Amino acid sequence: AVVSTQSTGEHLNISKCYRVTSAAFAGLNECHGSLSRPLSHLETFIANWCRNLNGEWTVSLSHCPLRSISLAGTWYTNDETINDIVTFFSNLECININKCYKISDEGVRRFVFCKNLRILKISGCFKIGDKSVGAVLEECGRTLKQVAMDDCRSISRRLLDKISERGLLLLEAKRENADEMWDSSDRYMKQGFLF
Repeated sequence: AVVSTQSTGEHLNISKCYRVTSAAFAGLNECHGSLSRPLSHLETFIANWCRNLNGEWTVSLSHCPLRSISLAGTWYTNDETINDIVTFFSNLECININKCYKISDEGVRRFVFCKNLRILKISGCFKIGDKSVGAVLEECGRTLKQVAMDDCRSISRRLLDKISERGLLLLEAKRENADEMWDSSDRYMKQGFLF
């Protein structure tokens, strides 16, 4: 397996590892005799631009207490992947699905079940509209601190105004390598951190 079963760190960043597939994580959810499950302390999973990673990694890492997931630009991330993320990682606080073009309103609407969600990054997801984002704002409004949704063509001005009225910061990731800047820091895991 590509992922070391000896790793017990809290953060795993495999961004731009184009050849990594979900098979690299196979078997990580199994106990090995008296040993604890590998990566059992993993809180942050960053796999931006991993072109061959499909949603099966969620099952392999379902034993991990993931609180932050970044999948920007992953080709196979879809509504089913989001459903699995919400099902397996109930304490999710930060999610980055920027430029995951297969995600629709149906997938984003599932984030209403993430009662600890603080940061939602959906920039470039052109299939996402007012209904799903509005539902997440209503259900997660107590904890939600930031929303990034640049180039979400189906979001209306009315919803943007509603977000502004609530005091949520609309991120603008126009800087080059904005995702990589987020990836290289673990500050976003600290309570109250804003990008």
